[in-house]
Amino acid sequence: MTRPTSAVPVTILTGFLGAGKTTLLKRILDDPQGVRYGVLVNDFGAINIDADLVVESEADQVSLSNGCVCCSIQSDLVDAIDGLLARDPAPERILIEASGVSRPLPIADTLEAPELQGRAVLDGIFCLVDGEGFADLDFAATELAIEQVSGSDVVLLNKADAASEAQLAAVEQTLKGPQPALRIIRTRFAEIPREVLFGAHMGARAEPDHGHDHHHCTDPHCTHEHHHHDHADEFEAWSWQSERPVDADRLRAGLRALPASLMRAKGIFRAASADERLVFHLVGKRARTTREKETPPAVSSLVAIGRRGSFNGAELTRLMDACVAGDA
Repeated sequence: MTRPTSAVPVTILTGFLGAGKTTLLKRILDDPQGVRYGVLVNDFGAINIDADLVVESEADQVSLSNGCVCCSIQSDLVDAIDGLLARDPAPERILIEASGVSRPLPIADTLEAPELQGRAVLDGIFCLVDGEGFADLDFAATELAIEQVSGSDVVLLNKADAASEAQLAAVEQTLKGPQPALRIIRTRFAEIPREVLFGAHMGARAEPDHGHDHHHCTDPHCTHEHHHHDHADEFEAWSWQSERPVDADRLRAGLRALPASLMRAKGIFRAASADERLVFHLVGKRARTTREKETPPAVSSLVAIGRRGSFNGAELTRLMDACVAGDA
């Protein structure tokens, strides 16, 4: 039986009705890029899963030919996640599409349930906002949308092609009012590099995803012709490695000093003082460092991604070099 050897990362997609969550989810399912996903949604009726992807369909789940499974949330969320983790093969990543009128933090709190400890871990909360329609929301809907944003790590200001620069700037100003450090990425048709969403395969440069059909959209509110939006010039990645162990205290200080402009960062470090590894994870405004009782890596490494020009790679290298044990 194939079972995960470590906690399965969970990504939550939130946002008000019509913002583009289903479009983003379908992009991922249409092109999983070798990842086996487990997906939890509130209503299958909102998702137009291509018929050629469907292997079998039951009352509350659909098995897809790419190895993914999509389940409707009809029971307690803990039970639903537990059911996904118990599958063979188990998913490598879980996606949760929250209801358009729900708040993401209670969903994130679910992952702290004792039944899921060590089996599932929150990887990131991404909130989609309709850049064109946000200004037309009534007071209650606007308050809810802002609350969804406040509970998220990164905001995708979607439908940026259908809104004017003045509209987009006004939405960004409203959203950043209570959170000046909020990470906002403008998107078209919910198109975002996988490196930003999942932090995976972050190489020397964040390349756009060419595997999607950019003329296909399942967003019922979308009436615009699709054009490919190249993110290659928008994001860049930086990496650091050292064969020497790091000083844990210096590392913590160095990681706290990372620039707020970074969207994603992942690191695995060999500490000088203990036979364990330190794992760092940053997504948007949230970061965590954990100690793991596993064999330390031979080489400590850190990879980060942000908007092109928003950080100085040489300064980041100096910052991390100062964390190496034994250096002044």
